[in-house]
Parts: sequence; C-alpha cells; structure tokens
Amino acid sequence: MNFKEITNWIGKNQDNEITSIIEFKDDQIVKKIIPFVRGNGLFKERNILRLKSDSILIDDGYPISELKRILKRHYSNNGKDFRYPDSSERAGVEITLDTNQTANELKHFLINLTRTFDEVKNEEKNTIQLKFIFDYYRQIPLPPPPPKIIDSKTVE
Repeated sequence: MNFKEITNWIGKNQDNEITSIIEFKDDQIVKKIIPFVRGNGLFKERNILRLKSDSILIDDGYPISELKRILKRHYSNNGKDFRYPDSSERAGVEITLDTNQTANELKHFLINLTRTFDEVKNEEKNTIQLKFIFDYYRQIPLPPPPPKIIDSKTVE
C-alpha cells in the first residue's frame, strides 16, 4: 500500500469507529501505533507538530535533523509559546507524506520518529505520549483556464 491508501484506510476505519493499528518492526522490537487522520477536530492547530519526510513545518521551518530539539520544545512547552501546545497531554505529531510514498518509506520515517521521541521521553522523565495523525498532500487538480475573449465575445 502507498501512503494515500494507508491514510484512506485509517480514515475509513475512523469514520466507522474502528481502531486502526499499524505494526512495524524496529530491529528486534515490534512497535504498534494507533494513528488518526485529519478532519475530526480532535486536535487544535497549536497542538500539532507537522512533519514532512525532510522537514518540520513550524516557525520558519526546520530540517528533519532538528527533530529531537523541536519535539522536546513541542512536548515541554506547557503554554509558554502560543504556537506550541499548552499541555503535553494535548500534543500530537502529524505526518504528511506524498501520496505515492510506500509503506516501507513510512516505516523508516516512523522508526526515526519513535526512536527520537523515546530519547526525548527519557530526558523529560515524564509520561508523555506520542499521538499520530496521518495526512497526505492533497493533490487538487488546477482549475480550467478562463475562456478566451475575442472582440468582447466569449469563445468556448
């Protein structure tokens, strides 16, 4: 399955009140996550940290190599900065990938994210929880061009 198919599957399950569980292997550890999709109003904008495969979409943007520092700030904000969550309990991470990204590419992204989150969690010595939201780039077709106008008459 590609990322769009995975996200649509999660959305369909979510609409039918079915819990979607994604399981992947990180070396010898089997990890299970319960992702959500956008559109249900569960999260306020400030509570969501948006991640793409190569960047972090907050402030003026950061490379994905800054993930640990930004995750730490995201989960330890506690209302200090209005652009970040007012509580670690409300914090979530949105993963936005291109529709044709494969499940294997998603797996590698999730491994990096969960490992980095575990490092932050250990440093924070807090019971923070990683909440996942999946979304893909909405590839909306361009609108048709306007009709040509010749001598004040519309030509179709």
